[in-house]
Amino acid sequence: MADIVHRGATSTISRLVAGPLDNNVLIVADTATNEAIVVDAAADPEAILAATEGLEVTAIVTTHGHWDHHQAAPEVADALGVPVLLHPADDDIAGLSVAVPLRAGHLQVGSTSIEIVHTPGHTPGSVSLRFDGAAITGDTLFPGGPGATRFPYSDFDEIIRSITDHLFTLPDATPVIPGHGAITTIGTERPQLQDWIHRRW
Repeated sequence: MADIVHRGATSTISRLVAGPLDNNVLIVADTATNEAIVVDAAADPEAILAATEGLEVTAIVTTHGHWDHHQAAPEVADALGVPVLLHPADDDIAGLSVAVPLRAGHLQVGSTSIEIVHTPGHTPGSVSLRFDGAAITGDTLFPGGPGATRFPYSDFDEIIRSITDHLFTLPDATPVIPGHGAITTIGTERPQLQDWIHRRW
């Protein structure tokens, strides 16, 4: 069952936790029109489909190409008749033959305008979503630090630039909803930046 974790002026964000790595599967629903998107259809397609009942889902947005964030995407997309959106820089990592290119810009979901921001570092094609007083960060920003940069295609300095340029510009009260684990805020994380840079993770 999905629980509402954020209520904005025009939308709600609901979360269910799925898969062996406890991924956050997020459903962004426009309150005026019932249009919605699914962010990171990680696993348990039946639960995702149940959580979207009564909503007009228009797309599945995948924050990056790692397997644990899109295992259920093809099945959910097929059941709902919607595209799977992924930044093309992560096509090789994901290996999703059904993926449609997702680029920086705005995605309209009913009356809610979602800003898709390219935030590379964890993977070359990582994206974050900024809208309606909240940020969905995938594996770019977590409580206590940036996402992992241990992969050959990752870059610690790049993920720090992504966080400072595109996320830490948001107001302190902005909820940060990551790809796994607890919700935090921009104001909680920003003061820790120099510690992260010093430790390099």
